[in-house]
Amino acid sequence: MRARNLSPKTITSYRQTGEAFRGYLASRGMPTDAQHVTREHIETWLAELLADGRAVATVARHYRNLQQLWRWLVDDGEIPHSPMERMRPPAVPEQQVPLIPESDLAALLATCKGNMFENRRDTAILRLLIDTGMRLSELTGPVREQDRGRPAALPARPGPAPDGAAVAGPVVAGQEGTDDRLRHRPAARPAR
Repeated sequence: MRARNLSPKTITSYRQTGEAFRGYLASRGMPTDAQHVTREHIETWLAELLADGRAVATVARHYRNLQQLWRWLVDDGEIPHSPMERMRPPAVPEQQVPLIPESDLAALLATCKGNMFENRRDTAILRLLIDTGMRLSELTGPVREQDRGRPAALPARPGPAPDGAAVAGPVVAGQEGTDDRLRHRPAARPAR
């Protein structure tokens, strides 16, 4: 899995699903050998997870993880075909995320008022999160390999950006008084 450059979280998720499914099979006296696991075993486990009150999204994640396991076993020649070949994933209903009222956003931004660097930085961070819907982990997470060595910049235009990049509104993007210190410019490095 590491050779496929999967994230550690993905690998952990796959492992946890595999261990949970194997534990379920063993506890019910069902076969744990991959060649003897059937579609019915998988469907029964997923149905029991739902009946036990697991979120549909969690069960759907287990489904996708098992799907990858069986695909790998087929590709590796361990089994002739996947027991999940004609299975369909659980339907995950779209969940409405409640919007934060504008008055609350205004109050939050008001806590950042001031001319100090920290105030302007915090305002830019909040506006970026508000404008893009970006998650905090996307803002603070590790730099993607393809972005290494590039200056950190956001496109200053509305609408979707290429390859999943975030698009900020005009205030964050520097069109309405954003301080130059908030626009990241790589420091000049002495030649070695």
